Amino acid sequence: MKVSIVIPTKDRYQLLIKRSLPSALVQGGSFEIIIIDDASEEIYPDFSMHDNVKYFKNKKRMGLAHNRNKGVKLAKGEYIVSLDDDNEFHPNFLEESTKFLDDHSEYDAVGVGKIVVYPEGRIYHLSKLPCSINDGFLIRRKVFEKIKFDEELQANEDADFGIRFFKENFKMGLIDKPLMIVYGSPIINTTSYSDYSDYHL
Repeated sequence: MKVSIVIPTKDRYQLLIKRSLPSALVQGGSFEIIIIDDASEEIYPDFSMHDNVKYFKNKKRMGLAHNRNKGVKLAKGEYIVSLDDDNEFHPNFLEESTKFLDDHSEYDAVGVGKIVVYPEGRIYHLSKLPCSINDGFLIRRKVFEKIKFDEELQANEDADFGIRFFKENFKMGLIDKPLMIVYGSPIINTTSYSDYSDYHL
């Protein structure tokens, strides 16, 4: 197994089947999809029609950090990436990110450019020094043998993970291409956007 895609979710079934899951299923190569349901009250469908999709539901709410760690623990892939249930991969995300790590053994993870969708418009974003390592970062398994998401944190577990990633002297590569779409909250007093208003996956 080359890649494990971990999708944490909680009471967002419609977003899962509209955005994250379809974008993961169309990826190329050898991969599995691990859905971690944080004790949703919504009824999620049977995913058994997809041989490479595994669904796990917590008996009680455990939080995002726990769910990311649980997905990593269950993962069989050489590389692991988390995908929030309301975001989307570009169809070439895995092809390009896995090739990057295959070709660059000096890097322990790779991030990609993202189209960030706001109600006011869309912008392209590539963090040159990412502090928060959340969804859309393809990470070698060995990283999780040294660090995990802090389950005592109620928020900012991705920023904490990023800080410890660099403290361990792990190295991050970057692909300057829009290989993800993420959805943000409204921006106040923003008047200019890039030319990505018509960008579609």
